[in-house]
This record gives sequence, structure tokens and C-alpha cells, in this order.
Amino acid sequence: MWRTLTAWRQTRAWQQRATRSRGASASAGFTLLELMIVVVIISILATVAVASYKRFSRRARVQEAIAFLGDVRIKQESYFQTYHRYVSSGTSFTDWWPKSIKWNEATAPWGIECAKEGDQVAHPGWCALGAGFTSSQEVQFQYVIWARDPAAPQTPPAGYIQNADQDWWIARARADFDQDGKFSNIFLTSELRQPILEDETE
Repeated sequence: MWRTLTAWRQTRAWQQRATRSRGASASAGFTLLELMIVVVIISILATVAVASYKRFSRRARVQEAIAFLGDVRIKQESYFQTYHRYVSSGTSFTDWWPKSIKWNEATAPWGIECAKEGDQVAHPGWCALGAGFTSSQEVQFQYVIWARDPAAPQTPPAGYIQNADQDWWIARARADFDQDGKFSNIFLTSELRQPILEDETE
């Protein structure tokens, strides 16, 4: 009987060890369902992170244009106090500078140095206004400034100016960072206090 009891205890101990071992093995691994759930969660987090980064990147780029347009406002009002007119940067409202940007690189050098006589002749509006960047500075937008000419008053582009009979100016920036042919536009006028963004996300 003593041997029977000892054998039973040994068998019982062996069964308990086997049960604990199976439990440990089960708890140490992951099921396929658990792995799939983890993959889905990581995918969602990655998607959110990429979208947030793109928004942050666009906002950072937009700050260049907003700062530039604010500088244009100050320079235009200063010029008007002296010469009683505003300044256009080119010959039309579509005379963009820089002339071209490789949008896949998203930058181009400003390229105007008003200390050079040749650039003063080629870019009289930019140099008269004193707005812009240094010649070698990289910019991420194209810019244009269009203003009323008191000697030959013209109609402003539709949608920008409410009172066309008074002196006015429009400064505009555009970019196509995703290269889809549709531009983000940021503009400021003599009638606005803050820049307006159009199609910011294109």
C-alpha cells in the first residue's frame, strides 16, 4: 500500500509538472489572431503618423509664403507713402518669380540681386519694392505682385479686390508640392489683414 501511495504521488506530481509546462508554453507564444491584431494596429498608427507628418511639412512650408506676404504689405505701404502708388513685380498677374521650380525638389534659388545693375533693369518691380530673398536663398513658392497703375488704371483680377477705383495691390504665392498640376495658393491684398489660403492641401 505504501508503494501504491508513493507511485500515485509520483504520477500526480508528474501530471502537475506537465500541466504547468503546457500552460507556460501556451502563455509564452502568440496566436495568429493576436499577431494579426498587432499588425493592424501598427498599420493604423503608421498611416496616422505619415498623414500628420505631411500636414506638418506643408504647414512649415506655408510659413515661408505667409512671412513673405507680410513683408510685401509693409514694403507696399512704405512705397505708397513716398510715391503715392503701389508696385507690380512684373508685367502681368501671371508673371511668376522664380520663373520655374522643380516641384519634386520643391525649391529654387531666388536669383535676384538688386545690387547688380542688370538685375535692377530686369526686375525693376522687385528691386523698387525691396521685397524678396537673397540671390542664393532657396524658395519653395513662386510669387507675383500686381498693383493698380494710376497712369493707366486696370481692372483687378476677379475675386481679389472689392473697390477697384482705389489704389490696390495683390500679392500671391503658389506651389504644387505633390506635382498633380493643381496649385496651392496663398494671397494677400491691400484690403485684407491676413493672408488667405486656397487649396492648401491641393
